[in-house]
Amino acid sequence: MESNFKYIQFFKSIPCPSVILKVNNNGFEIVDANDAYSRLCTLSIADMKGKEFFELFPINPYIYPDIWSDSFESVLKEKKAINLGVRKLVSPLNSHTTFLDIRHYEIHHLPIFDTEGRIEYIVRSLTDVTQQVIQEELYNESQTSAQYGNWWLNSEQNTMEWSTGFKDILEISHDFQPSIESARQFYHCAEEEASFYKSVDEAIENKTMFKTVLSIITANGNQRWLLLIGKPIIVEDICVGMRGVAKDITEKLAYIDQIENQHNNLRDIAFAQSHLVRAPLARILALVQHLKQEYNEGPSETTLLDALNHSAKELDLVIHDIIRKTAPEEMLR
Repeated sequence: MESNFKYIQFFKSIPCPSVILKVNNNGFEIVDANDAYSRLCTLSIADMKGKEFFELFPINPYIYPDIWSDSFESVLKEKKAINLGVRKLVSPLNSHTTFLDIRHYEIHHLPIFDTEGRIEYIVRSLTDVTQQVIQEELYNESQTSAQYGNWWLNSEQNTMEWSTGFKDILEISHDFQPSIESARQFYHCAEEEASFYKSVDEAIENKTMFKTVLSIITANGNQRWLLLIGKPIIVEDICVGMRGVAKDITEKLAYIDQIENQHNNLRDIAFAQSHLVRAPLARILALVQHLKQEYNEGPSETTLLDALNHSAKELDLVIHDIIRKTAPEEMLR
């Protein structure tokens, strides 16, 4: 039964910007374009039909002129569908754009052959991959700036993969191919390796997520602390591996240690203020009171003043010790 499906309507309505070009001696004549391509170019289809492609679009500001002018050479040479990769374009193509108008398109060229096997038409289509590109850029940025990486472990084949961010944490080349065996060099000790695989085995057995802190030694000999979070990969109720994230928390732990040291110092200061300072100060107050009562008795004055001086010096030493604990050494020089 002959189909009543109207292919021209389908071509016009598909969301992917597409244009049909006829190959001739003068270049590439625009035979037709769909509505999405018209919106992308801000030109009516009538204004595009019959025009030579490079006369209508002589340049692309985001593609080198030589590459732009040779856009169709690969499909003519190889005589098969060609993926030109991702290209950056302004959408719509006008002079009042902002960075929000920058779009990324994956460009495909599909050859249409005549009865003699020669390319008669080329269908040029553009797939909007802007969101994927943005996500990839954000991912790469996070890998670089946050000391954050990803890892994968295939328990069926005993293989593993590390992201570039993870390799940066370990201070190894991006070409490094990890394996169960080669990974052993980065564990701080055998106990750390055993602890990691124990967490992995328990997560696989229970099909649950795990979180652990691991001490490692980088390729440059630096000790780092990693927070590892792993999640089982379940296929038809069977765990085939693990995937997870690794975050370098060395600086965070150092900061926590610093806070704990400050807390201990403050605790010592509180003890000194409540015990060590109060005792000599109480004696000074008592001596002063005694001086008031015995001031005119003569011989005892010298002894009392000596005792007062000793207690004052004792208090001075305690205060100096408090300052030493709360101020950097540079400030005391």
